[in-house]
Amino acid sequence: MKKNVGISILFGFVLGYLTFIGLDEFSDVQQVNTDSHMNHGDMHMHEMIEVQSENAPSLSLNVYPDDISGYNIQFITENYTFMPELVNTENIQNEGHGHIYINDQKVARIYGEWFHLDNHHLTDEENILRATLNAHDHSHWSINNNPIEVVMTLN
Repeated sequence: MKKNVGISILFGFVLGYLTFIGLDEFSDVQQVNTDSHMNHGDMHMHEMIEVQSENAPSLSLNVYPDDISGYNIQFITENYTFMPELVNTENIQNEGHGHIYINDQKVARIYGEWFHLDNHHLTDEENILRATLNAHDHSHWSINNNPIEVVMTLN
């Protein structure tokens, strides 16, 4: 009996901790303020942060079909540094990570140049891929109130 109580207390503590820190991997709902940006109807809403236009980062993608499953995606950036070790810390302009969305659902964080998108994220129909550049706190970097992102259709 004591073992079951101990396990229940441990489970409650872990669940409470995860709820408290609000990891987006465990929930599609995130607390946002009134300036939040919701693009293409996605459930992951993030604030936008303006960058200085003279040093603004840019994003483009190369997408290669994978012979076994899905696609290999290359993130091509300028004036941007991937800094996975600083995720969830104070924002520094032109640093951070990326997010990949398929059909308005966030499927991954991007911490470097290459990412493999497996078929289990895709439907048999057309799929809308959206890639964004994000600050350490997951906010979208933006220029003139437009997120720095690439949107394309995968067939």
